[in-house]
Amino acid sequence: MVKRWKLGRRSISCRDEDRKPLRENINNDIQDAQNTFNAGEERCLQSVGEITLQELAEFLGVTTDSISVKSNTSEDGSCCALPNSGEENQQNVVQLIQKSVHFPEPPAELDKNLGQHLLKVQTDMHTKLVKLTPLFESNGLMGCLLDCYHRQTFDHLHVLLQNISTSQNSFVLMNQDLLFTGSPQEEDRIKNVDLMLFTEWIAKAKQTLLENVQKEVRESLDKILQIERRQKGGDSEEAFIQLNVDTIQYIDGMTSRAQQICKTLSDHVQEVCFQELLVFLNRYTTEQAEILRKQTEKAEPEIKLFLKTLKTCESLKHYIQAKGKDIKPSILMDTVETLEKMEDLTMKLLLEIVADFTKNHLKKYFKTKNKQFCVLTEEFKTHYSKLSCCQDVQERVMDEVYKLITHLYVKHLVQSSQSRLRRCWSFDVGQKVTQDAELLHYDISDMAPGVQQWNLMLLKITELLECKDTDALKIVVASMQQKCITKSCREDLELLLRWKGLSKQEVREVLEALPEDQPRSVSWYSCLTCW
Repeated sequence: MVKRWKLGRRSISCRDEDRKPLRENINNDIQDAQNTFNAGEERCLQSVGEITLQELAEFLGVTTDSISVKSNTSEDGSCCALPNSGEENQQNVVQLIQKSVHFPEPPAELDKNLGQHLLKVQTDMHTKLVKLTPLFESNGLMGCLLDCYHRQTFDHLHVLLQNISTSQNSFVLMNQDLLFTGSPQEEDRIKNVDLMLFTEWIAKAKQTLLENVQKEVRESLDKILQIERRQKGGDSEEAFIQLNVDTIQYIDGMTSRAQQICKTLSDHVQEVCFQELLVFLNRYTTEQAEILRKQTEKAEPEIKLFLKTLKTCESLKHYIQAKGKDIKPSILMDTVETLEKMEDLTMKLLLEIVADFTKNHLKKYFKTKNKQFCVLTEEFKTHYSKLSCCQDVQERVMDEVYKLITHLYVKHLVQSSQSRLRRCWSFDVGQKVTQDAELLHYDISDMAPGVQQWNLMLLKITELLECKDTDALKIVVASMQQKCITKSCREDLELLLRWKGLSKQEVREVLEALPEDQPRSVSWYSCLTCW
């Protein structure tokens, strides 16, 4: 009678308690394979408690040619239950399983067919493991079987990893459940995962993913910049915000894919994206600065270009500050600084254009008869047409423009005597200044609703001119100082008092009675008070 021996149990591998729950639904192909499995054969195998190496080899569909069984066989070729042969027999079992594991060959165009290939591998694995599970469980060899399949699976995954070239496929590989699909006993499969192999695979997969992400983000941002170059001023509101919208959507899409796997991976992907974004913004701001400087030299500069640049910088800065909390502080700081420098330069160049235009108009306005102040504000309306997509930026710009025009108006007003202004305007000077101040506020508010009122000093001119009492004048000038927003406020007030006709001594007396200047926030307009 043929002797049979029971193959030794394989110890359970390291646990991975944190592995995500397995898929509840298996592909229809996998279910079909399980349903068509021979029920009678399955019942037979479940009742088997002992099996020879030769029978195991035949069941696995392999030969024992490369496996030595002499020390464990009797004269009739059957396996003997030798007491000290468990480890060697187990090694023989492992070799037989390894010989039996075969994965489908990767397709020629793997990047296009990765998903289909993984499904085929998953289906084949499940079909084989369903067939093998009863026999290996009854002989205490399930851990050995799964360990062999896991090792072969990792080898196959590494091969696939070396032959993909897109971040999308990197995400697919890292998010697949190949290692945890196949056996009906899902928990057993998790328990038998070799954590060393799994950790090595994850590290290599992450490295490949980040390399692909870096390459693709760089290429995509370069395309976005090329589109921006072709658009120039942006004839539509969609084109006006396209650069920042496209940039934000692309980076969000990349990090969202990583978030589906885990938060830590998403943080790594986001940091790579932000590193490339900083490189992109350095290029963008360098090019944009040159474009805007050339605009200042034109007779009719495109104001929309400046507004568009401000909107782009503002949107990207808010996005980075909101999303970049988990990236390196140096990357966040450098990116925000790059954008703020571009905002500062853009506003400075824009206000230079406004100042030149305003000065040219005011020179004529204060020296030419029948010249209308509304010409200035109407011209601004032409260049600063309302754009719903950048209303916040437009309000910020008009706030600075409002301050600048008010300041320049005072500067030019005091350069003309009151008698000369009366001849030019045929109007009461104080009343005319008040009308101009009201018109300025009305038109600026129309372009930027809710803008702060910066014409209060001009509205006080009539009161200043009509005041005869020195003490009362001190009160009027003190209220004007309170409304003033320039660092050179005292200098402006001194000019107005001299323009009113006060002597140097009287001017000094009034100014000495004023309270000390209160600290004021610095605006771009303050940088242009030299005009």
